[in-house]
This record gives sequence, C-alpha cells and structure tokens, in this order.
Amino acid sequence: MNRLVTAATAVTLALTAGACMQQSSPQQLNTTNANSRIYIGALSCNVAGGTGYVLASSKTMECVFLDRNGQSAEYSGTINKVGIDIGYTKAVHTVWRVYSLGSDRKANQLSGTYVGEQGTVAAGGQAGGNWIFGGPNAEIGMVASGIVKDAGYNLATGIAEMSLKLK
Repeated sequence: MNRLVTAATAVTLALTAGACMQQSSPQQLNTTNANSRIYIGALSCNVAGGTGYVLASSKTMECVFLDRNGQSAEYSGTINKVGIDIGYTKAVHTVWRVYSLGSDRKANQLSGTYVGEQGTVAAGGQAGGNWIFGGPNAEIGMVASGIVKDAGYNLATGIAEMSLKLK
C-alpha cells in the first residue's frame, strides 16, 4: 500500500511540474537561457509510442541537439523505464533542457548513458516530468517537463535510463 501511495505522490508531482510548464521550442529555450552558466542547449526528441508492461517499457527515439550557439547534432537512442508503467502512449515530441555541470560541451558530445526519475500521466493529453544525469564524465543533467496533446492513456512512474548515440 505504501508503494501505491508513493507512486501516486510521484505522479501528482510530475503532473504539477508538467502543468506549470508548456513545452517550449529549442530556440525559445536557448533564448531564455542565453545568460545561464550551466545551460548548454536543448535536445529535441521524437519518441516512439509503446505499451507499458506493468513493470517496464522501452522506446526508441530520434533526437537533434541544438546548442545555445546554434550548432546542432543528430542522435538516436532508447529510453527504458522500470517501475509502474501501465497503458499505452502514442509517439510524442519531447524537448529536454540540457545542463553541463562540468566543462562546456559541443553539440556532438552528448553520447552516453543517463539515469534518473520519471513520472507521467496520459489521458488523451500527457503531463509529466523527467530528470536524468550522466553522459560523458557524468557531467550532464537533463530535464523534460510539459504537456503533450493526444498522447494516449498511461500511468508511469519510476526510474528512467536513456542511451544516446551520435549519428
């Protein structure tokens, strides 16, 4: 019962974070964060739809990273989730805010594995949030949150693992 309460709390927090932030374009994020010392750009991903299998799911994605200087690079990857994942989602477009906690990264230097938390609820529309950390030298953090229209019907909360590979 405690796990169910914890999961419901996580989903509620994800909904709250998602409801507060409409998804911005990479160009808008780069303009808004132009003076940040740690923001390095936006990773824009098309994530495949899929079905949650109660305890896990896996989806492929195609991404473009646009750094705050206007340079871009293409990536392919997967996002795997472990935890509660019930229902199905349609393909969605997600934009990640990318931060470097170490050295400044070029657009082609994001390949690697990232791990963090995720929580989403979809009932026609989807609201949620994810944060992950990792990449080269474990110096990169990413945050995605927002609302997506017509995303499917799904409840998911747990641990996310994302792998990115430069094309």
